[in-house]
Amino acid sequence: MKRLLSEVYLHLIAGVIALGILGISAHTLWMDRLGTWQEAEKSSRNVLTTIARDLDNNLQLLDLSLKGAMEGLSHLSSHQLSPDLQYRMLFDRAASANFMAALLLVDRDGNLIADAGPVIASRSLNVSDREYFTAHKNTHLLGLYVSRPYRSKAPPGDLTLGISRRLSDADGSFAGVAIGSIALNTINQRFEHLSLGQHGAINLFRSDGVLLTRYPFDESQINQDLGGSPHVQRLLQEKFGTFDSVSPIDGVHRIISFGRLEKYPLVLTVALSMDEVFAAWERKALVLSLVTLVLCCAVVGLTFLFQRELKRRTRAETKLRRIARTDDLTGLPNRRAFRETFEREWRQAVRSGSALSLLSIDADYFKSFNDRYGHGRGDEVLRAIAGTLDASIRRPRDIAARYGGEEFAVILPETDLTGAMRIADSIRQTITAMAIVHDGSPYHIVTVSIGVASAQPSRGSERNTLLEAADQALYRAKAAGRNAIRSPGEEDLVPSRASLPNAAA
Repeated sequence: MKRLLSEVYLHLIAGVIALGILGISAHTLWMDRLGTWQEAEKSSRNVLTTIARDLDNNLQLLDLSLKGAMEGLSHLSSHQLSPDLQYRMLFDRAASANFMAALLLVDRDGNLIADAGPVIASRSLNVSDREYFTAHKNTHLLGLYVSRPYRSKAPPGDLTLGISRRLSDADGSFAGVAIGSIALNTINQRFEHLSLGQHGAINLFRSDGVLLTRYPFDESQINQDLGGSPHVQRLLQEKFGTFDSVSPIDGVHRIISFGRLEKYPLVLTVALSMDEVFAAWERKALVLSLVTLVLCCAVVGLTFLFQRELKRRTRAETKLRRIARTDDLTGLPNRRAFRETFEREWRQAVRSGSALSLLSIDADYFKSFNDRYGHGRGDEVLRAIAGTLDASIRRPRDIAARYGGEEFAVILPETDLTGAMRIADSIRQTITAMAIVHDGSPYHIVTVSIGVASAQPSRGSERNTLLEAADQALYRAKAAGRNAIRSPGEEDLVPSRASLPNAAA
């Protein structure tokens, strides 16, 4: 039980250490990952704020230019003004809108009224087929409108966004459109100096989910309607935020920071690749995981080493205890083991109220045997007697011990005097039957004398009384001529040596 508890305790400590190492490593990696995420979020938010502020300022200038042209058009009381004065009245504010590619005023049919180009001259242009024109024509209270990307007619070929407002007559009917255009490459040039990694991206969406432009620029990805994507729906439903998602545009997993432009129907996103953001963290996680694995393996290895050492030590202690309780010559329990067993059986007899018997055995004329045949033969005789004693007891709790020299003792739990006498006689007869020659004995063979005592212990009784009774019985057996069995107050159970044929010898 002690060994089992030691092993359980050892495995418990090893488990706690291993779990502690794993817990610390996991906590460290999690906190480090959280810090990496927060740093990426902070960086993307800073980039987003910078770009949004720049876009907002430039769109505001463009919108002011549109409003100025609309106001100037409403104040033109006569067409008799020179073209130069008309241009200044209409497009004086447009000079500050360097973000603008073109600024046009068209009538209700889509025909050009005026433009803010560098040449003050009339030209033929009709935009009635453009989205920014039809949207205002069909909807009265549209406000500022941002069109899908389109190929510009002036200058031709460039992908352009149209920023437009409705022109109305005095009665509120549709009178035309004021349009400011922004070339997509002008917007994208603002992103080129930013370092977002190999798979980072900047996206500009319209409020209905149409992708207006993207960096890095890929024309095949522009002008997609992504409003049905859960990814884009989250951008459109919330004002700002940060989350991670797989892009519906190119399938790359990114950390996305997004925000709405305050005054315009646009949503801007700055997205950093998850793989690139966590590349350094993953390398650190790999190293720390390997170190943790090595430490856990070391703990397991040390546990097995300690367990093996514990087993070895337990075996050694068991062997030492066995040696300390065993007689080297006969292999029987020694006097110390006899004392411990007797103490235990006495207490058990007190608890159970059962009888306890004791045999005290002595080899007759043993000193004479050693003197005549030598100690080697004497040792053989002692081993033979020990073997007889061990073979004569049958029950697990019975014990035969070497008490010292040529003296032996047998403890017989739950055995009364009659039973003990029967066992003692069996022992005496078996040893006699071996017929070991002993010319120094009157019987010419090795014999033993046995004292038998029995008691029924009770609380407060002295255990030494049983030991003393057995010793006294043994002395009586020796006094009766040896090769005899005696108990306190009983007569010989075998004839005295005077009645034996060879008694005279």
